[in-house]
Amino acid sequence: MAEKFNACFISYRHPAAKGGREEKLIGHVVKAITDHVQMYTHDHEVYFDDKRLVPGYQYDEKLAEAICRSACMIIVYWPSYLESDYCKKEIEAMLEIEDRRRQLLGADLNGCRLLIPVILRGKFEELPERVTKDCQYLDYKAQAVKPDFNIGDDDKMSDELYRIAEYIKSLCDKMKGSSDALFGKCQQYGFPAPPKPQSVDEIKPAPPQPFPGR
Repeated sequence: MAEKFNACFISYRHPAAKGGREEKLIGHVVKAITDHVQMYTHDHEVYFDDKRLVPGYQYDEKLAEAICRSACMIIVYWPSYLESDYCKKEIEAMLEIEDRRRQLLGADLNGCRLLIPVILRGKFEELPERVTKDCQYLDYKAQAVKPDFNIGDDDKMSDELYRIAEYIKSLCDKMKGSSDALFGKCQQYGFPAPPKPQSVDEIKPAPPQPFPGR
C-alpha cells in the first residue's frame, strides 16, 4: 500500500493574543487554502496544527514528521514570523526535504519550489533568500487589513488560490508514484540542526535606509 501524505503543511507564528487579529487571519487563510485544495483532491489533506493556538504550547516533534509527510509548505508570513524558533526550524526542515526530493525525483521537480509564502504583512523579500529564490507567493496584504473579510470571497484572490491549489495538486501527482521512497521513513525524520551563524567577516552590512516619513 502506497504511503499516504499531506497536500501541504501550514507554517505560522503563534498569535500574540487569543481571539486577536492574527488568530482571525490565520483562520481565514487556513480555511481558504483548505477549501480550494479540496476542490482538487480529497486524497491529500491540508495539515494545520491548531494546538499552536493554545497558550503554553510546547514544540511537538511530531511536527517534523508532518512536514516530512507533506508535499509542500504554506508559510503564513508577517514580520514576527522570523522571531519564532519554531517557524525557522520548519523552514529549515522543508528546505532540507526539498533538496532530498530533488535528488530523488530529478527533472520532475525542475522549476518547482516546495515553499509557498502567503504575505499578510511585511515584504516577501524579508524571508531568507533560500526561500525567496525562484519562489512564487501570494500577496494578501490588501485583504489582511479587514480581519472579518473572507479571503475566498474575493474573485481575484480566489483565482490566485485556485492556481495555488492546482499547483499543490500537481506536486502531489509528481510524488504519488514515489510515495514509499519519499514518505516511508518520515516517522524517523527529525529537525535539522540550525545553520551556523555567519562570521563577522562574512556579514555584509546593509546600506543605510532613510527613516520612513523623512
